[in-house]
Amino acid sequence: MDYIERRAKRLEADYRHCLRDYKRALSRTWILRERLGRLPLAALDGAGGISSLSSDLSAVAERAGWLRRRTSEAQGRLKVFDPDEQRRWNKDVDGHCRMLMLDGTRCGKPTVEDSRWCAGHVDMWDDCDPWGGHIVGWWRGIHIEYTLDGAYARLSRPLPVGLNTLRETIAESKETLDKESPYGTDDLCTREDIARWTTMPDEYVEKR
Repeated sequence: MDYIERRAKRLEADYRHCLRDYKRALSRTWILRERLGRLPLAALDGAGGISSLSSDLSAVAERAGWLRRRTSEAQGRLKVFDPDEQRRWNKDVDGHCRMLMLDGTRCGKPTVEDSRWCAGHVDMWDDCDPWGGHIVGWWRGIHIEYTLDGAYARLSRPLPVGLNTLRETIAESKETLDKESPYGTDDLCTREDIARWTTMPDEYVEKR
């Protein structure tokens, strides 16, 4: 079993797990709803029990709704996962891991399983990406911090990102800076930092 097959198996397991939890929550919701519906009118005089049961029903129904969304997302990731496309996209380039590091270099360790990733990075996938792409490296977003001295650009903490998330992060950073201009920079976020973290790595620039 290689990294693509492991990913497919993980997606299937995640979906089954989410579906099981959703069904349990849904069943619990119906049970509480039936209990509430069977209460005699006389019980309305003792509102404490009804209030407690109604509160439980509301909480369970809210959780069921959240689990339904989570199950839908897990099902979506499973449906769009294309093993052949992922093998093509993640195919080895030069025998060295292409994972982008925070200092701007590539990991460089020997690749495994005919992929462009080393043993430590080959099983890293972007669960925030609806298309289920592989993590390509670590990246920082840019936000604005408001101080008594004015607005200053600030770097977010580094996060592992897939290609789609990388594009979104860069676009959001640019949009934020455009909206808040003028803004200040300092040692916490320099002009060089802004240039770097708002520029797509050459390897992932779309060729037109």
